[in-house]
Amino acid sequence: MLWMFDRLFLTCVTATDPDKDAAQEALRYSLHGQGAESEFIIDEVTGKIYAQKTLNREERAVWRFVVLATDEGGEGLTGFTDVIINVWDINDNAPDFTCMPDSCHGQVAENSPPDTSVMEMSATDLDDSAVGQNAVLSYRIVTNARGASGTDLFGINPSTGTIYVASGDLDHERVEKYHLVVEARDGGGMTATGTATVRVIDVNDHVPRFTESSCRARVSESSEVNSPVLEVSATDADAGENAQLTFSVAAGDPEQKFYMVSHRQERRGSLRLKKKLDYEKSSEQRFNLTLKVEDLDFSSLMHCIVEVDDHNDHAPVFVPHFHLLPPLPEDISVGSSVAKVVASDSDSGRNQEITYSILPDSDPYGQFSVDQSGLVTVASPLDRETAAQHYLVVLATDKGSPAQTGSATVQLTLLDVNDNGPEFEAAYAPVVWENVRGPQVVHLNQTSTLLHATDRDSAPNGAPFSFSLPPEFRQQGDFLLHDNGNSTATVTALRAFDREKQKEFHLPVVMSDSGQPRRSVTNTLTVTIGDENDHPHQAGHKDVYIYNHRGRMLSTVVGKVFAPDPDDWDNKTYTFEGHVPNFFVLNKRTGSIVIKESVPPGNYEFRVRVSDGVWPDVVSGVAIHMKELRDEAVYNSASVRLAGTVTESVGLQQRGPGQGGGGGFRKPGVKFGAVFPRFCCATAAVVRTPRSVEGPAVAS
Repeated sequence: MLWMFDRLFLTCVTATDPDKDAAQEALRYSLHGQGAESEFIIDEVTGKIYAQKTLNREERAVWRFVVLATDEGGEGLTGFTDVIINVWDINDNAPDFTCMPDSCHGQVAENSPPDTSVMEMSATDLDDSAVGQNAVLSYRIVTNARGASGTDLFGINPSTGTIYVASGDLDHERVEKYHLVVEARDGGGMTATGTATVRVIDVNDHVPRFTESSCRARVSESSEVNSPVLEVSATDADAGENAQLTFSVAAGDPEQKFYMVSHRQERRGSLRLKKKLDYEKSSEQRFNLTLKVEDLDFSSLMHCIVEVDDHNDHAPVFVPHFHLLPPLPEDISVGSSVAKVVASDSDSGRNQEITYSILPDSDPYGQFSVDQSGLVTVASPLDRETAAQHYLVVLATDKGSPAQTGSATVQLTLLDVNDNGPEFEAAYAPVVWENVRGPQVVHLNQTSTLLHATDRDSAPNGAPFSFSLPPEFRQQGDFLLHDNGNSTATVTALRAFDREKQKEFHLPVVMSDSGQPRRSVTNTLTVTIGDENDHPHQAGHKDVYIYNHRGRMLSTVVGKVFAPDPDDWDNKTYTFEGHVPNFFVLNKRTGSIVIKESVPPGNYEFRVRVSDGVWPDVVSGVAIHMKELRDEAVYNSASVRLAGTVTESVGLQQRGPGQGGGGGFRKPGVKFGAVFPRFCCATAAVVRTPRSVEGPAVAS
């Protein structure tokens, strides 16, 4: 390249005008085509061509354009010529590595012999290779790598830039990567440097090794399939796929109870169960395994002991598991032996130790026991009438965790002993109505006049039965018991009775069975005297005093309408007479008076009509006295119990079975009690009649 300042003269073109008398100085020149007026310019009078800029051959080596020559001062005819300008090269460009800046990479296998080609480290030069030595390059390694022996590991072809192995001392495990600085120099002395990164490729030249020389593990025979047994690991000095290891069981497992899962990249293996183990098989109590680790080409072995722990997977077994015993009398002595059971367990150690017991559900009364030798004995008296047969479930439980249990059944039948006397067949509740003349046969229930007996013993110790009354009862003249001779009896009432004098009679019935020896018992037959409405009721009056604290009165029963009546089975009805009070409710069937909530203090009086459907109606009076209980009376209260004789008392009796709510007079001398709890009651009610005090009623 020619470096000139201002305009650079390149060449000159000359044209002639062949016309006669033509003025040659009248010719004018002009440039046309590539670079005209921008890169090049021509003197229109002289035809000299100049370069307006510095030319760069590396950008453009040849320029071609047309020069026009026009006569008559540029107004006449035109001729042209082609002009070609070649730009000559000078050494103005340094070499440049094509792989720069960061792609100069090569690789070579470790242990490669000398002269093994590694990579091309080529450079380019923009100068013209056809002109001199400007683009002729030579290469050398400026910074080399040295091996263990101190010699250079790499060399380079000075003409081609090919890097090759100079010393066969490459070891991936020692150095995985080298960085070489390479220089390229052209013929003009201009240089460039580039860094070649050489990666040493691993070759599988190392044997994998287990990290331990041996291993030992324990596994329970209860472990599930695929359960892990142990973890092993190994090392391999190689890298990449050459260091991806596979683990396996090489020997010691003829039944293939184990397998290994390989975590190849992590270089570890997991020994797992492939099949269930059974400690009870002697061949499966201990395994001497040979484990193998291998890469693509090499392998090594390790011995591993796997101990199998017994699991309590067998329940104790009875032989035999069912015992049918000969019948025994029910009065067999406590402590007597009845059976011997034996169980065995296939497990070992504590899993084989057995404890005997009886299933509580099979012996609900705890009448049997079993010792640790399996001997079953009677623990408490037996009763055939409670249980004629026993199906004892004897349990054998081992001491494993969790424990296993086996069972055997002992069937025991009891022989009857006459240890029970006759009983009434039913819960008889005979009723004899008052004022009925005798004799009359007593109905023991709604459909029969016959008294039947039963015996919990077996048939030979049961019927036929005999019935009688003690001699002293036969002479009272109230009832007669007749034995019908067919295991039944009949009761006859001999006279008329008055319920108001005596409500019931208790007949001691002596009954005997036919066992050997015979057994007699006395059962009491209760005969109730039925009530007849043979007395009129009377009008009564009742005063009820209620003490209310701060209006905390809940709806509650405060008393019952008082209408004295000696009868107690008659049905009465109660209705308000005249004025119906707003704050009270009357139970028409029982005569109970219910006070509503939040009744204000005051005195309330009303009348109640009482009717029994037989005697004339009466009207009883009720007076309710509602009083406010002051705070200090509650805060200073205490619990008081009253007990003594109230000479004016007339109490209320309960009605008879299924009867209405009359009420019989009760003789003076009725005791009563009342309790006022401290700080707990909000309302107290005291009920009084003209001739009786029922006692305070407490409401909260």
